[in-house]
Amino acid sequence: MRAVRLWSTLAVVLAAGVVALAAYGGALYWNGVQLAGEQEARNELAPLATDQIPKVFGYDYQTVERSLLDVFPLLTPSYRQEFEERATEDIIPQARERQLVSQANVVGAGVLDAQRNSGSVMVFMNRTVTDKSRQPVYDGSRLRVDYKKVDGKWLIDYITPI
Repeated sequence: MRAVRLWSTLAVVLAAGVVALAAYGGALYWNGVQLAGEQEARNELAPLATDQIPKVFGYDYQTVERSLLDVFPLLTPSYRQEFEERATEDIIPQARERQLVSQANVVGAGVLDAQRNSGSVMVFMNRTVTDKSRQPVYDGSRLRVDYKKVDGKWLIDYITPI
């Protein structure tokens, strides 16, 4: 009887040890997945913002609608709706009325925060805006560009001037 109890206690302790080791191994694996995802985000987001931000802020009054239509797929659905409203109500009418040409150039970008499925990039942008008077206005901006991974693709979730 005593030997049976000893073996059953040993079996319970051994089973608990196996479960604990499996949990530890799972935690290590998940931590590795998270770290790999963060590193991937760090590697991808700054070059992506450098490519995409000039598309968002650059347009010509003659083709502003088409330019902005090309930008919409770069945005998350929630931000796209907000951006589309601003474009329709403000950007397009002003661009046409004042005959605006906006040229944007990213002069620097760095990752502020990176997670497996989200991240933020600080973007330094120079922009030249010319209206019908043909007098260019130069503007330097700092932007926080928040990204979110949707269906395996990085999309702009929000842009905040700093």
